[in-house]
Amino acid sequence: MKYLLLFVLLTVSIAGFCEVRSMWVLPWDITTPESIDSMIQTALDSNQNELLVEVRYRSDALYDTAKAGELFPNPEPRSYILADNGFDPLSYTLSKAHAVGLKVQAWVIVFNATPLDSKLIAKNYVYNNHRDWLTCDKAGNTLNGNIQFGYFVDAGVPEVQDHLISVFSNLVAGYPELDGLHLDYIRYPDIRLGYHPVSVQRYNEYCAEQGEITFNEWRIMQVSSFVQKVRDQVKMINPKLMLSAAVFADIAEANVSYAQDWTSWLKLGLVDRIYPMAYNKDFKVYQKQLVHMKLLGKDDAIVLGLRAWDEGGKSLVATGRNTYDVLDIAKRVDYTRLQGFGGVAMFSYAGLKVGNAWKQLTRMCFSDASSLSSASQYSSVQAAEIPPDAMQAEKLSSNNAEFKVHAEKNEYVIDLSIPSEGRWRWEVYRDEMIYYRYRYYLEGQNRDFWNGALDSRGEPAGDNLIAPGEYTVRLLLDGTSQSYSFPVIFEALETP
Repeated sequence: MKYLLLFVLLTVSIAGFCEVRSMWVLPWDITTPESIDSMIQTALDSNQNELLVEVRYRSDALYDTAKAGELFPNPEPRSYILADNGFDPLSYTLSKAHAVGLKVQAWVIVFNATPLDSKLIAKNYVYNNHRDWLTCDKAGNTLNGNIQFGYFVDAGVPEVQDHLISVFSNLVAGYPELDGLHLDYIRYPDIRLGYHPVSVQRYNEYCAEQGEITFNEWRIMQVSSFVQKVRDQVKMINPKLMLSAAVFADIAEANVSYAQDWTSWLKLGLVDRIYPMAYNKDFKVYQKQLVHMKLLGKDDAIVLGLRAWDEGGKSLVATGRNTYDVLDIAKRVDYTRLQGFGGVAMFSYAGLKVGNAWKQLTRMCFSDASSLSSASQYSSVQAAEIPPDAMQAEKLSSNNAEFKVHAEKNEYVIDLSIPSEGRWRWEVYRDEMIYYRYRYYLEGQNRDFWNGALDSRGEPAGDNLIAPGEYTVRLLLDGTSQSYSFPVIFEALETP
């Protein structure tokens, strides 16, 4: 070949930034050493760097409550999920994960106190010993636990908070090697509940002494004050411990329906990191939620929780037959990175295990060679001129490949016909290369999306947005000589 295509990848370290790649691990996946080994290997193969391991399911323990001694008593029993063989899933996970560089947060369910199964509820610690802690509506009804994913204890009851503080202190003190404590169900079940007589009495006394507030403001105060107490206590035990929380992604819904004012938690430093559960299948809803989150100015402290399960238990592998699959997850990962947030978390490890969807998602989003996928580094392109005859020499017949693009408001929709499954690099040229990206495509028809941003971490605005006009797009399949070039017109996008 007379000319060689030359390009230089400049490695740029982002000071203080390390992309979080996390996965929620349900308790049924940590019941044996073998299941934990498999989970950790999947995390490594998928280039993840954090595990959120559920060790308090419903007022029970998937860890050794005796490790903290008598300093912080924890009366909650060993979880029914585990065999009665003394195996400590948390200790084993910490040992194995830390040995290979994975961080571990202990994921704990907070105010949701019971499982759904009536037989299990009958054996539940809180239900048997502290049924008077359960939250209720204005009429004093606890409502059906099945509607609320189990019965909730009321955050407005001081004894509830004292018990939970002791439980979490027991956990943190017993496992000083923990990287974090991850709070979930840190809320009321819905707007109808929270009217426990003790809480109502305290509310009335507060209003009489301090001035009138709404009852929802009171509910918010109970949850937020509890978060503050947890932080004060666990940081006293282990100052290096991260405190994080899984929350509703819709900020207004979180406040009004669930008394979960997580934006204030971030602003006041009550938590170190927030994991909004952005599970809506509608991508436009996802975009809108991220717009609201950007206004907080806490991008690095926000890790987006992404939907990674199928309601029917089917695989999320992209086959063209699913209404939501790995391609939808990959689109959200890309958008999250372009917006500059702290990272992504998959709910759940088990959901992506089906059909080995983890493998496909890794190729799309978490390949270490990808400019958008390094946990601590990003790459930018130094433009290289491509002599016309060299471009012609590289150009192959495009009978088996297609690249079509059209603008839809503030993004480009790209339809591709791909001759071979694999990891493809597509490059955009106007006299010189101005942009590239790596994507994993299936053989046959694929659909991709691009917001037109030319910088791997930039915002799609101003000089950073591709200018309307004629370009050449070049597709190259990793590890092969397959190369295809197409003339393309990028139309003007609407400015977000």
